[in-house]
Amino acid sequence: MIRPCRLACTSALLSIALLASGAGAQIVNVQPVIAANGDKDGLAVAVEGSADVRTGNTRLVALAGGVVAGYRAGRHQVFVMARAEFSEEAGDPIVNKDLEHLRYRLTIAGPLEAEAFVQHDRDDFRRLALRALIGAGPRLRVTPFEGFEAAVGAALMLEREQLAAGPEPDAGEQVTDARLSTYLLLATSVAPHLKLGNTFYLQPRLDRVGDVRVLSETSLLATATKHLSIKMALSSAYDAAPPAGVVPLDATLKSTLQVTF
Repeated sequence: MIRPCRLACTSALLSIALLASGAGAQIVNVQPVIAANGDKDGLAVAVEGSADVRTGNTRLVALAGGVVAGYRAGRHQVFVMARAEFSEEAGDPIVNKDLEHLRYRLTIAGPLEAEAFVQHDRDDFRRLALRALIGAGPRLRVTPFEGFEAAVGAALMLEREQLAAGPEPDAGEQVTDARLSTYLLLATSVAPHLKLGNTFYLQPRLDRVGDVRVLSETSLLATATKHLSIKMALSSAYDAAPPAGVVPLDATLKSTLQVTF
């Protein structure tokens, strides 16, 4: 029997970028967000946003926002996520990107699950005008003892990319290819109010294995009260074949204050 729906709205009041190199990674880690819904039936919704506006000697506008929602009913789970970021310094844009992701997961038997997903994203500073993908595959979740969770997944993924117009030699190029998307998720409670997690993605292109994308994200979530928590996340991403003029390695360290009610 489905329990009553639960609604949790999360507002990120403070989001401080401590380190940033290059543009955002093309691989997007949604596993911890999905896991946040837990094994409880019903609806979960989270909203986050941040703003940094400065005038005077430093002229900066940085806006970011997103919404995530998940619904579970027995063996079935649906998850949707949308994010957008825009920043400009002294009137010049430095970040402009958005993403939408939809995923369905089915529990087959015991720890074995199957999932299917679709995604659209755009990132001006990776020269990415359009990226659309669809994929499906199995997932195995293991909880050997209380407070620890591990999951491994693999999916065949069809991807369509279009580069933005410009002076670069590959401007406007359109590519459709197939990739194997694999990930490993590890999460553990190191203390009653402290959770450590790591997600590692590996996405090689099927017809050209050397064209591979890698993402590693480590996060630490400290819960101060029932409604207040602080999250720090370090991510690094590598693209072996980026567009012309785009650096292959990205790194980001963020600290976020979250209020949940």
